[in-house]
Amino acid sequence: MPPDANELAEVLRRDYERFSPAQKSLARYLIDHLAELPLVSAHEVAHAAHCSPATVVRFAQALGYAGYPEMQRTIRQAHRPGLGVRAVGGLPQGRVQVLDADRLALEDAAARLGPDGVTPLASALAGRHPIILAGDATARPVLALLEERLSRAGRETLVVDSVEPRIRMRLGALARGGALIAVAVGKDTRVAEYAVAAARAANAPAVALVDSSLSAAARAPHVRVIPAEEHGGEPSLTAFVAVAQALAQSLASQPVARRTLSAA
Repeated sequence: MPPDANELAEVLRRDYERFSPAQKSLARYLIDHLAELPLVSAHEVAHAAHCSPATVVRFAQALGYAGYPEMQRTIRQAHRPGLGVRAVGGLPQGRVQVLDADRLALEDAAARLGPDGVTPLASALAGRHPIILAGDATARPVLALLEERLSRAGRETLVVDSVEPRIRMRLGALARGGALIAVAVGKDTRVAEYAVAAARAANAPAVALVDSSLSAAARAPHVRVIPAEEHGGEPSLTAFVAVAQALAQSLASQPVARRTLSAA
């Protein structure tokens, strides 16, 4: 039986001398930042504690958890007991019906967004067209949602979901008044990182939705870090979809600048 949130710090202190040097560094970080764990990915913990992500995962398992995500959920539930199915607020312009785990993911995303929500992101993209949506693999459902919502609102969009030359060429629109929304979830970040680098080279506005501040895609000028829940080893997209919906709605409310398209 893994320790509950109240027992975890006690266990770490009790067994501290038995830990390896890397585990001791990790244990000190966990004790000092226990309340922050629901908002911090395993990669971010590893970086802060000067160890590897694999050490974080194995340490959580050694403590009796199935993995780091289960340790996070244990701490979340201790701080938010008795959650049932209910309407969830906190994210800009919307309320969603979700189960406990998804509700917690949304609350954590809202905490990361801060009081200004997605407004700074939408403002950075104002008046730009087309909006290029970039990401691959796990990010594709988020890109599809953004494309559908923005297209419905009359915003011109281009999707870049691979670095294949014919797809990559769409990034050329960044230098012609375009802007970028990059989405990087889990390990599949190559396309988002490539697109952010292209936007920086073109001096074009770029927004990134990432699940870790350590991602290279987080080098975009406007970034929101959205901690992803993990179920069965795969990151949940609940929080990403909620933030993307809010961003799309904010962008859709902007006036659409009409322009004359060439026949080319």
